[in-house]
Amino acid sequence: MKKIMRLPSISTLKSYINESEQCSGWQDKTGFQILESLTANNIWGYGRVGFFSHDSFKIQKGLLWCQRKNCYVGYLDFEDEMEDYKSFALQCQREIHTTSEENNSSNSIVERQERGLATQIHQVVWHSATHNFAFPIAYYGINTITAHNLNTLIFNLAARLECIGIHTYGSICDGAGENRIHIKSFDWYASTWSLGDVVEVNFNKNKKSFHAAKIVDSNFKRTKFTVCLCDSDKSEKITIDRAFIRPPMPLKLEWNVGELCEFKSPKDNQWYLGKITDFDSIESILSVEITNAEGGNEGWKVFNYHIGKFLRSVYDDQELLANYKTVNPITGEKWFFISDPTHVFKKLRNNLSKSHTGEKNSREIMYNGKEIS
Repeated sequence: MKKIMRLPSISTLKSYINESEQCSGWQDKTGFQILESLTANNIWGYGRVGFFSHDSFKIQKGLLWCQRKNCYVGYLDFEDEMEDYKSFALQCQREIHTTSEENNSSNSIVERQERGLATQIHQVVWHSATHNFAFPIAYYGINTITAHNLNTLIFNLAARLECIGIHTYGSICDGAGENRIHIKSFDWYASTWSLGDVVEVNFNKNKKSFHAAKIVDSNFKRTKFTVCLCDSDKSEKITIDRAFIRPPMPLKLEWNVGELCEFKSPKDNQWYLGKITDFDSIESILSVEITNAEGGNEGWKVFNYHIGKFLRSVYDDQELLANYKTVNPITGEKWFFISDPTHVFKKLRNNLSKSHTGEKNSREIMYNGKEIS
């Protein structure tokens, strides 16, 4: 082993103290360590409320990682000892093959080994919102990371910290593509739906008519939900993809003449776009005109006490989003995302520091003769 490993520099050694005990992902000892550090710094109360910062970076040239234990095992000079590195890589591949055979019954392990050697490290750090305090929570050896995995990673770490009295209310990341996808793709609604919640479901999948249904079950990833109709005597349970489910609009009981609405036709129990044309205040009856499936106009009358069953607001995504707050799906608390500040400040700092050398980026913004972007 001495032939393919060299001692790292002092700075690298300091960065990898107790490397033999390090493992990717969350470790219970991390919880004890951050609590000890907070106590040692006399940080209590609101000082234990904070946020995550997270980023991926390439594994430093020359660092060797053990595939089986997924931890740092040594340092190598690639330029001088490329052949030794190739031998080490072959050894890792043999370990992957051997481990896969030994654990053939475990799909999760096989899937993990098929990803091969990590090329990047994804680091997550917790910061106090009121004190100058930061603590590394976990790192993950990755090649690429999907939006779903990043979502799961972030909120699971928040849940573990919550269990020891450390509250997390947001995360900061740079503007990398995978981070933008992560923020945009997380299904906030599906993450907060629970058993008994009422949603709207498109059972036919090829029509635009959605019906109120109650959630009775879901899979772990919350990509499929089992529901039953709210306005039906049948207790049949149907499992349907998330793509055909949407949150309901707020219930509307008061209507004005001229307002657009959706009307549920008694003919086929489908919802159609309509308009309130009249209101009989004496009989408490609304008159509605709809465009039916054949394109013709139909007139209907709705008694006041049946409004909730036959009338509803025209679906408006923007109205729902205007009143929607991002939440942590595990704790139910508000969650805030900040994207790009770290990247911007790093770029600004780096460009200012080299502006006097004449070196420039391909994309630049000049201010007072200095490149700042």
